[in-house]
Amino acid sequence: MINDKGVNKNMNALKAKDLMVPLEKYPLVNSSASVLEAVTRLDESRRNTETGKQPYQAVLVADKHGRIIGKLGQLALLKAMEPKSRVSRDHDALERAGVSDAIMETALEHYRALHADLSESCAMAAEASVSSVMAPFEEHLDLNTPICEVVHKMLQWQTLSVLVTENEKPVGLVRLSDLCDELMRQMLKTTNNFTEEN
Repeated sequence: MINDKGVNKNMNALKAKDLMVPLEKYPLVNSSASVLEAVTRLDESRRNTETGKQPYQAVLVADKHGRIIGKLGQLALLKAMEPKSRVSRDHDALERAGVSDAIMETALEHYRALHADLSESCAMAAEASVSSVMAPFEEHLDLNTPICEVVHKMLQWQTLSVLVTENEKPVGLVRLSDLCDELMRQMLKTTNNFTEEN
């Protein structure tokens, strides 16, 4: 049903909980896992995706106490491919030794040129620790956050997914892909209803 402003009333009633994927359905690895373990878990989850649902694009990361602390998504996977992430643990020591960021970047450019073999880079990335490349969860939304606010926050935070909490406890994730699917459904429904009324 469309109100006098042309807004679908059902859309106004939607909350973050209506679009979120519950945590128990999401692929999960421990922070000490390798990128290969995370990729394996993601691949398994993608093969078991329900028909009509968006495939998973990330793996959640839990600390040793089982608390969700971050995710390994597509950008984190690319980060694992970069030599900078493989030598970042040495960065502080090099900085203390007086090596400037400019010299470090030049050395990394040479490293990239010498190690441009994709299969070698993939093998090295696979061995990296998930905790060294994951994106930590820094923001979250309450279960009952209206969808319009979810849209605003995802734009503000420039994120592909956002953690959903109930009483500060993580319960799920709203993914950009699911949000956009719902927005497109609502746009088509609104357009069809408007056409029928005229």
